[in-house]
Amino acid sequence: MLLTEKQKIALSKFMKMVLSRRTAKALSELIGFEVVMKISQVSLSPLSKLTTELPNYSQEDIVSIHQMFQGKIEGEALLILNYSFAVMLTNLLRNSSPDGILHLNVSACEVLTEAGNILLNSYGSMLSTLMGCQLTFSIPTFQIEPLPDLVRSLILSKNEMRYVLIVDTTFQFYDNSVKGYLVFVSGVIPLSCLIKGIEASIDLAILNC
Repeated sequence: MLLTEKQKIALSKFMKMVLSRRTAKALSELIGFEVVMKISQVSLSPLSKLTTELPNYSQEDIVSIHQMFQGKIEGEALLILNYSFAVMLTNLLRNSSPDGILHLNVSACEVLTEAGNILLNSYGSMLSTLMGCQLTFSIPTFQIEPLPDLVRSLILSKNEMRYVLIVDTTFQFYDNSVKGYLVFVSGVIPLSCLIKGIEASIDLAILNC
């Protein structure tokens, strides 16, 4: 299951719309100063290849905020950061705090989970509109673990061939930036429906210009 160039462009436009219109604004309101979110690349690969797609994330534990969704399409959505970037992002999100942290604590987990919840819910809301269906989301969970362990758990959670849509994302705060990944995991049929729906919405937008 590969993406055509048209599909890559359509998915990139869709994700930029998600992040720029809703998520960045919601995060800015949460922390009290402007957040800019940028998309540099969108790719699709078998879930088993996720460790190969994120080679720089094998050097340390990764942090993930994880939500399951179900409805007309089903799957799982995650925000993935390597540990050091998660610490950096926490300090940027807690800009008003006098002391930065060196290691994630309970408070940091809460901050990151809230940010991840905003990010993933923004995606889900637009996805529901795009597909014309209501999706139900689980409560977000926070996890720190090696990337291979995360991939193994995602593979074992469903008895089917699963694919992962990877969105290379950068959080921009003034002169600082933190890189992470939005990851969407699902089976072949749900992802095919998603891609077709996004293509149709982009084509419609072009016709209405």
